[in-house]
Amino acid sequence: MNGGTSAQATLKLSDPTVAEVAGLNDLYPGTRAVLIEYDGVIVDDGIIWDADYSEDSKTLTLSYESAVWSLIALRLISETRNETIAKWKKTYSSVGYTTLIKRLVQLATTGSARDIPIVFPADASGTKSRTYYGYNLDTAMEAIQELTDLSDGPDLDFRPRWTSNGTVEWVMRCGDLTASTVEINYSADDSGARGLGIKTSARDMATQVFAVGEGSGVDMLVRESQSSVISEYPQMERIEQFKNIKAGSQLYDAAASELVQRNGTTRALRCQLDLSSDAMSVSQLRPGMVLRWYIRNSPYFVAGWREWVVLKYSGSIAGPWVTLEFFEKGG
Repeated sequence: MNGGTSAQATLKLSDPTVAEVAGLNDLYPGTRAVLIEYDGVIVDDGIIWDADYSEDSKTLTLSYESAVWSLIALRLISETRNETIAKWKKTYSSVGYTTLIKRLVQLATTGSARDIPIVFPADASGTKSRTYYGYNLDTAMEAIQELTDLSDGPDLDFRPRWTSNGTVEWVMRCGDLTASTVEINYSADDSGARGLGIKTSARDMATQVFAVGEGSGVDMLVRESQSSVISEYPQMERIEQFKNIKAGSQLYDAAASELVQRNGTTRALRCQLDLSSDAMSVSQLRPGMVLRWYIRNSPYFVAGWREWVVLKYSGSIAGPWVTLEFFEKGG
């Protein structure tokens, strides 16, 4: 969610059935993708960027990254893709963040050798506006993250699925991605879960953020946002660069949003769920899934129920256990 993931797949070419479809040209980096299916549902996808083969062990290790995310990171949002790109300009007005992001993805996926089968949400009106300039040479990823990083910005995900004719398409989900709820009681004898843990960090905290926009020297555009509620922490200042923002109001929004993300510690929850248990089905597995979980008699966790939202997941096709990473719902 709000960014791609990377993974590896290892193939044993000593198995003739594997070697038959995993030769040098069959899985050539940059031209092929990996799709991981579980119980008829695509749970992971990615473009193969590296292929590492060992003759001694007859193993081929593929490194891949989320298909849509890795490609939009390599696509400029300009409709002009030649030496006149610096003159290109595009303004979008009276739309919501979801439609703005949709337009950016469309700019990145329109044109020769750029098409990606994406199912887009409907347009929606709103009060937001942005102007994009070719001379900034923004990638779609950079422009999108400027929006998703805002405190009132949407979450974004591209979910792969099979079509009726056996091809693959990606559904763009944007906005509040909170999905179905899975309930786990960690104090039960057979909860279908294991590996519960939490990491709390203050390394990325800030009590004041300076956002730097367009310009240089004394003409440099700067806006700042300072926390008025943190009293138990020492002063911590961060400088964030937003070189393409030239409007003071937008730069202040960026500073304030950055402060919201940094004015407290980050807490990352992790656990593993058994997809073969009755606790959940693989069709529920997606960024935005809510885990409602209970624990008691813990020397660290406070007893009771709480809800966390899945940020990303990983696992092995060799077993039913999937590793989930969460952020706290509503915070």
